[in-house]
Amino acid sequence: MDKDKLIRYIRGESNLEERREILSWIEGSDENARTYNSLKSEWVFQHLPNKEVSDNVVRKIRRCVRPKVGFREWVVRIAALLLIPVALFSLYQYFNNPNSLGTEADYTSELRLIPSQKDPLMTYSVNSGVKGLVELPDGSKVWLNGNSTLKCPGEFDSTSRMVELSGEGYFVVVSNKRWPMYVRTKKDITVKVTGTEFNLSSYENDNELRFTLVSGNVTLIKEQTKQAYNVESMEELIIPDDRKLKIRKSVADVRLSTSWKDGFLVFENVPMCEVIKKMERWYGVTFMVEDPRILNYHFTADFKSESVVQVLELLKISSNIDYSIDRSKVKLFF
Repeated sequence: MDKDKLIRYIRGESNLEERREILSWIEGSDENARTYNSLKSEWVFQHLPNKEVSDNVVRKIRRCVRPKVGFREWVVRIAALLLIPVALFSLYQYFNNPNSLGTEADYTSELRLIPSQKDPLMTYSVNSGVKGLVELPDGSKVWLNGNSTLKCPGEFDSTSRMVELSGEGYFVVVSNKRWPMYVRTKKDITVKVTGTEFNLSSYENDNELRFTLVSGNVTLIKEQTKQAYNVESMEELIIPDDRKLKIRKSVADVRLSTSWKDGFLVFENVPMCEVIKKMERWYGVTFMVEDPRILNYHFTADFKSESVVQVLELLKISSNIDYSIDRSKVKLFF
């Protein structure tokens, strides 16, 4: 790899194509990574704003290294010396931009919990009664449920993959531990993943966020408080909007949470208020409930390709809840 090109990357002057080339080269071998880290440490050291201070640091380090020390002491000192380039790089960032320390994302160290999205976003929306599949710039795939919106840039940058979801999506994320994906929601929750499959339901008119992890492990982050919640494979995490309510974690029912992407509408002892929301999104209709007692009912059934009339007929038989339909408006009553 050309040294001048690496220096431009370290100085933050590389274009997107060069960044991708360099990151690929660094990940190519341990030798490449060592070469890059050595060059980066050397450049940072040479460009500290106060050279006299840096020279003093070097002299103190040299004075500390005395002959005839024990093996354990040598190990401790070597470990300390290995940390010096990291500390010097942090000092360099601070002196050049005091407000940037802890707010920039870098290839070797994530200095900020959730990076910002600078590139313009593309918006993919599906209406009620429709499902959609979106392929992201990195090859990851997202199935969108009815009445959902996904925003992402035309190309991800070299440090992170940022997307925004409103509604429900099933994600299959291409694995890359050095290139995390962040899925932001309007419920102040961001999902951080490096490669996994999961279902995320975060509709604005729902009173909770529901996350189901099919494989791998992820972290959910509350942006305002920076609280992090780790989720393991086959676990489900439910975070209520009301902060007074407890966050619930349980063994995931993957079929119940993800069968919608395969065309199944599944209810298992679901309150009628939730049944109504799902049917509105599934069929693109609007419900009106004449008697509030209807909302006390629960519903259990599986549907594959049944029409809204067939579903309402089953509801009528099982609960004596009657209905009428006027175009896309459904009225429920006794």
